[in-house]
Amino acid sequence: MISDKKTSLTNKEAFVRRITKEILSGKWKPGDRLPSERELAAEMGIGKTVVHSGFEQLATMGLVHIKPKSGTFVADYMKIGNIETLNAIVQLNGNELGRDVVKAILDLRLAIEGEALRTLCLCRSTENIVHLRSITKDIRDIADNIGVEELAEHFFIWHREICILSGKSVLTLFMNTTHDVSIAFWANYLRMYGASFAIDRLEQFTDLIEARDGEGAYNLLASGIADYLARLDSNAGS
Repeated sequence: MISDKKTSLTNKEAFVRRITKEILSGKWKPGDRLPSERELAAEMGIGKTVVHSGFEQLATMGLVHIKPKSGTFVADYMKIGNIETLNAIVQLNGNELGRDVVKAILDLRLAIEGEALRTLCLCRSTENIVHLRSITKDIRDIADNIGVEELAEHFFIWHREICILSGKSVLTLFMNTTHDVSIAFWANYLRMYGASFAIDRLEQFTDLIEARDGEGAYNLLASGIADYLARLDSNAGS
């Protein structure tokens, strides 16, 4: 019997979450054959019909491909996935994801916020700049008195504000979709670079927006993401 006291998941939900986590963490690679329904049912102490139903849901999510009489295989979800695949990714904690998935999410963030930065640089008002500097000051004032997870939430809100101020509401919706996974990334970022560096970077973004330097703001975001990924790779190899 699979149990999860915090969320009271059903056996099927817990099974789907476990296999999803194992696939997206990189434990199982695209093309890998997963254990049989009978093997997984015995291992997890659940019914074979639960595993069968769970595999069907994972197939709908774009994570596995079921081949009759051959078995269930991990799909090449980054190429053939759908909105359900994206939902599965963003519902996991960022620390549960493999490097390729992390990069894909950060590429999505660059596309979303990069476009918002370029747009905001063209249309920004004096009030927008005052607003961003006020938020940044508030973050600086509280940074030493709150935990890293709470501080990560403030950084997410600051960057989401870029999408809001750009006037492109669909970008804000996409940003909100990645909230949970983004918080884990921001917490890691703050641990890597420190709050002071991260807050100074917010000031740099605001300066570039005030100067209407859209490409400069985009490049600052892109270089920051690239350096973050490089540090993750370095830490993983050490």
